[in-house]
Amino acid sequence: MPGKILGLDINEDAIIAVQVLSGLKGYQVTACAQVALNKDGEVEETLKGILEQMELLSDAYVTAIPAERAFFRDLKLPFRAPKKIKQTLPFEMETVVPLPIGDLIVDFLFVDRSDESEILGVCVKKGHIAEYLAPLQAHGIEPEILDIRCVPMVSWLLKQEETPDNGLFLEIGAKRGMMILFLNKHIALIRSLVLDGAAVAQSSPFDTDNQPDHPVFEHIESRLESFCATVLNTIHSFGWQTEREDILPDKVFYTGIGALYSGTGDLLERFLDIPAEQVNVRGDKSVQMESHVARVWNPSLMDNALALALRHDRSGQGFNFRKDEFEVKKRYSGLKIQIRRAAMFLILILAFLMVDLGLDYYLLKNRHDALEQNINEVFRKTFPDVGRIVNPVEQAKVKIREVRDASALLPGTRGSQRQLDLLNEISKLPKSLDIHVTSWVVDQDKVTLSGDTDDYATVDSIENALKASPYFSSVKSPKSNRNDKTGRIEFDMILQRTI
Repeated sequence: MPGKILGLDINEDAIIAVQVLSGLKGYQVTACAQVALNKDGEVEETLKGILEQMELLSDAYVTAIPAERAFFRDLKLPFRAPKKIKQTLPFEMETVVPLPIGDLIVDFLFVDRSDESEILGVCVKKGHIAEYLAPLQAHGIEPEILDIRCVPMVSWLLKQEETPDNGLFLEIGAKRGMMILFLNKHIALIRSLVLDGAAVAQSSPFDTDNQPDHPVFEHIESRLESFCATVLNTIHSFGWQTEREDILPDKVFYTGIGALYSGTGDLLERFLDIPAEQVNVRGDKSVQMESHVARVWNPSLMDNALALALRHDRSGQGFNFRKDEFEVKKRYSGLKIQIRRAAMFLILILAFLMVDLGLDYYLLKNRHDALEQNINEVFRKTFPDVGRIVNPVEQAKVKIREVRDASALLPGTRGSQRQLDLLNEISKLPKSLDIHVTSWVVDQDKVTLSGDTDDYATVDSIENALKASPYFSSVKSPKSNRNDKTGRIEFDMILQRTI
């Protein structure tokens, strides 16, 4: 779904543009503009006035041609497959349209698909489509959807839960009126009607204060009465042609310049004897509106353009004459080119990533191999008796565990005390002591220590230091004598081991 969508409503009185921003939560109306057509009805010049009020550049464009430029026919076909209908419809329309089918673009809507297909066929001259698109394309506007005016608004109505199955839609313009009849929530009849008189051309409807005694309002009342009579006659004729009896809409929905007058709804109810309600597309819960747009918003004049913008989701009923030679191709071919460029860019990025990952892997593997080689060399030096190296770290742990377990079986070991622990305890004697150990005997209960030192005070210091050790419960020096030759004190010391 595109971001910005521009709905462009071009009628015989003015051009109205409404831009919406589509998102996951719905639509946001971001801009709107309205400019009256000049006396010559030049669309391209009027579009310049729209450009002065808002930016028309959008991601998608939707517009519609006037209904008076189209031929409508009610047809019945013996099959219901859309593909077969599309193949057959041009030949069926050729028999009821006073033009060569090669000069027409044809489309259709389903009216009823119960027993056989009842369809509303419509065709438009290719020359009218080209003429309509030319001024838009001159301003860079390439509509993806080209519908019939007011059909998108009726399509929006049919999606609302409160809309009855059978109803009548009326657009009341300055010179023309539009009627769309829908039955069983399907559009069944579309007609463009000329309004009687030219009161609006003599006095603008925007100048009225909407009071019943205003002279312009009196003209509107007479014109509405004539318009409603034509509408009823058209419905009656349609019912007779389609063999439908007593067609009576449950409600009439109205919009357009005529809806600017406060009494229009009451007049329609009086002349048609049907409840009337003004259309308000802005009331859609999925549509939000920015504050600066809400201040100038006029639903009677702008709802058609808004419905066109909402038409882009392609849901609901509607026509599209952008087909055959008018099919939008540049946008999609351009999109394909952009996709290819993006794909090439992604491929290049992936290629660089693969090269980078490959280089990292190569460097890490070399470092891993070097470390593994160093570990194996250290293992061989430490454990030369091991012939095969599989996992040097785990094998070293096993060897260390074996050495530790074997030390528990050495003579003189008991409990958690090992000979290495006892030697470590002796080595903790102060370095300042002059001592030379000549004999070290370890058994289960005691350690016999023999050696020589400089004087008797040092013997006492050794004895006191070893008494503080947790490995020995008592320390005694049964013998200490001076050697006449060396002058040093020879001693024997018995260290009773802690149980």
